[in-house]
Amino acid sequence: MSGEKSLIKIYKQNLVTLCFVYNITTDWHRHPCFQLTVSLHNISFELETQSEKREVFGFIVQSNLPHKLKAQGICFINLFVDPESNYYHLLSHFTEKNSVYILTSEETLKIANYFIKSVTINQPIDIYHVYRFLCKCDLNYLYDQDNRINKAISIISSLPIKKISSREIAAKIHLSESRFLHLFRSKLGINFRGYLLWKRLQDVIDILDSSETLTTLANDKGFSDSAHLSRTCFSNFGIRPSQIKQALCNEHNDSMCGKHYCLYNVFQALYI
Repeated sequence: MSGEKSLIKIYKQNLVTLCFVYNITTDWHRHPCFQLTVSLHNISFELETQSEKREVFGFIVQSNLPHKLKAQGICFINLFVDPESNYYHLLSHFTEKNSVYILTSEETLKIANYFIKSVTINQPIDIYHVYRFLCKCDLNYLYDQDNRINKAISIISSLPIKKISSREIAAKIHLSESRFLHLFRSKLGINFRGYLLWKRLQDVIDILDSSETLTTLANDKGFSDSAHLSRTCFSNFGIRPSQIKQALCNEHNDSMCGKHYCLYNVFQALYI
């Protein structure tokens, strides 16, 4: 991140996360979610993948694709859809031919306005509604997940600390360990160990704005130490948990990006 003040606010519902962000630059990272990112002020920012670097107003990037962002002094919104979501494959529709789908400035503005309206009136985000902004064709968008994987996910979600062996999970859903591990990866696009780390990281981020130290948070949520937490966060988001914590705890102000309308109004509606 640059030396200028940064800001992050998070809005979560089920398996979808909206991150309202100001002034964030990341290093290389990848995560198991599909990511949709839109600028708020019709200002482009830099997206870099291993194959290209370009200025964009918004994009969809497929899961597990290494990328980094340079958005200094810019307000933008990140939408993350977890791999177990029934709507996960809606975004995958846009990356069937290319790993990155670039949005036009018009599409970006339309989606950004929808996100802002949804959170300010406390309306759930409808991923299918976002899909229809970008594609006029109908799609059978309810994906039938394997019930055994659904049960495994439910077991993991119920754990206060996301630590459980693949053998234990396999036994609970009546599969051999090897069959479970193969099925899990084929259905979710991530291996079992990586998924557990992702869920532990989400649990930490949910409470990063608390007064607890990173060491305490790491220990409480199943990481071996704060260094392990930091490595996991950096590999998934391209920034350190200490940077996210500082950005989450920063006080917002109505001139942070110099625009007549910025995230300040959204934050006022959400948190005041």
